[in-house]
Amino acid sequence: MSFTPRPQATPLNLRQIEVFHAIMITGSLSEAGRMLCVSQPAVSRVLATAESRLKFLLFERVRGRLQPTPEARRLFSEVEPIVAAVNHFNGVARSLAEGDEGKLCIVSSPSYSEWLMPRAIERFRARHPDVHISYRPMPFDALLPHMLLGRADLCVSSMAPPSGANLAVKEIGEGRIMCAIPRRHPLAGADVVTAAMLRDQTLISYGSETPFGQMTSRFLDAAGVFPHIEIRSTPEALALVRQGVGVALIESFGFTETLADTMVLRPIAPALVHQIYQIHSRAHPLSNLAKGFLATLKHLLDKELPQDLLPERLAA
Repeated sequence: MSFTPRPQATPLNLRQIEVFHAIMITGSLSEAGRMLCVSQPAVSRVLATAESRLKFLLFERVRGRLQPTPEARRLFSEVEPIVAAVNHFNGVARSLAEGDEGKLCIVSSPSYSEWLMPRAIERFRARHPDVHISYRPMPFDALLPHMLLGRADLCVSSMAPPSGANLAVKEIGEGRIMCAIPRRHPLAGADVVTAAMLRDQTLISYGSETPFGQMTSRFLDAAGVFPHIEIRSTPEALALVRQGVGVALIESFGFTETLADTMVLRPIAPALVHQIYQIHSRAHPLSNLAKGFLATLKHLLDKELPQDLLPERLAA
């Protein structure tokens, strides 16, 4: 007895499954077309292709109406979870495009953890309350490995990485080194602080291995002044000034309104200006969420800070 193998079915694609589902729901080709925003002939062509792939009919015409075959009814019991998953997928994609949900991992230099980054996160969250944000300040020598390993979407740093690193870098603003002084200190009344004025003071400043330490050392060396206490980040320096230990050279974005009762911030001469950088891995392009956060951060740097920068206002 000869055996004739049955023809093999070809899997349907998502569009064909979507058309099958629409016809089952509406009961007609024209209504399915309206549901999918396509023409009736287009629905007919997709249905014909689907039946050709499956090697059996999905619908029969009975008195001018489409009637699902038993095979179609069996498939319909399987199609609902597929369509629901596709709709969910499209909803998530739409939310991501609009920046309404998702996860954003950010790291920064510690000096930005007191004012700049919290303010930017506050503004961003006000517009995107469903976005989950992971934020972590860390020293520069830990920032680069963190980014290269793909553990964060975005880095905001006071120093650019080496040119050979597989990282994309862009300047997004600038900050300044200023002098934090206890309110009852004799230097608190000065309009501008020079390195020579710090010669007889208990001076707190960044360690020479830090980016800001390299900047401030050039400022101090010209007057033969050396720090008595070295710190790695701005929050540590401000805690010492708050206790009246001494005066500190700090990155001005670390100064917050809560410190105004205990200390003042004064400009130094000559001024020390530094660049602020955005950094991300070249292997991972910035997401829409990361781009949105950067837009918020740049607005703070470019638009609000000239008139809202707390150190300048409090020094006036």
